[in-house]
Amino acid sequence: MVSFPQDPMLAKHVANLPEPSALPGGCVYEPKLDGYRALLFVTEEGCRVQSRRGHDITDEFRDVAEAAFEQLPAGLVVDGELVVRTRGAFDFGELQRRLARAGKQRIGQPAASFIAFDLLAAAGRDVRTTPLRVRRQLLETVMAGTSAPLELCPQTDDLDVAREWLGQFADAEQGMEGLVVKGADTTYRGGARGWLKYRLRDTVEAVVGGVGGSLDAPGHLVLGLPDADGRLFFAGTTTALTPAQRREVASAVSPAEAAHAWLPDSGASRWGGGDKQPVRPVRANLVVEVSVDSSVQEGRWRHPVKLVRLRPDLTPDEVAGQRG
Repeated sequence: MVSFPQDPMLAKHVANLPEPSALPGGCVYEPKLDGYRALLFVTEEGCRVQSRRGHDITDEFRDVAEAAFEQLPAGLVVDGELVVRTRGAFDFGELQRRLARAGKQRIGQPAASFIAFDLLAAAGRDVRTTPLRVRRQLLETVMAGTSAPLELCPQTDDLDVAREWLGQFADAEQGMEGLVVKGADTTYRGGARGWLKYRLRDTVEAVVGGVGGSLDAPGHLVLGLPDADGRLFFAGTTTALTPAQRREVASAVSPAEAAHAWLPDSGASRWGGGDKQPVRPVRANLVVEVSVDSSVQEGRWRHPVKLVRLRPDLTPDEVAGQRG
């Protein structure tokens, strides 16, 4: 049996949608869901839910865990995405609020779902070394007949269908982020970036290295991206944060013992996007998602970028392959 916890397999960003022959065995395409990565470990005694970072989040998703225990056979380890839907669209904010309310009363909160897309174990047997095409067949078999909140992620090997999905995602604004592309003959390698992700939205993840203004009421963020060796470099700043964003960031940052070497001179007006706020270095452990344009000069964004949301489910070492 595959023991708890495990490192999930990861994906690296690509600028263009891969052609069918780009990966071993041919490409298969799946929707990139706007949720939290999770693994379900189903045993004879119950089901545990693991976050992407290896934490036990069973209590926060007790409804999903109970459904998996009731509907899935023991000896199963399933990889997938936890999502919350409101008004027919994925709601990442509501998902974050559910996690923040851990241990508190959850009456009236939106229901969560688990959308399965891979298997690490079946019937107590480790299947990670079997090709994806075989793991998918096993997954379809164990998911047959299941019902909400358990779902099977769609998959296609037809590039035209994948492109149709992208068009539907853009038109419907359902919270689909793009596509994840996998090789049909590839094995499951925990922690490896063997999959590819193509984003519908022009967003990237970055690491916060400093805040403009005070730690209690940050006005904007100073951001870094990793180079090919994983070292952070200064990438730019955000536009002014909204009051709600200020509160959210303030609760998530802590002061750094010293300024990071990759941060520019604190006296540079570039830091504040022209607002002249003093910059406070913070611990470089917070990942955020920002909306960017194509204006890149010497590896930096020429204009301040817009904060989309915090990504507490990601670590700085997972922010890779995005340097413009």
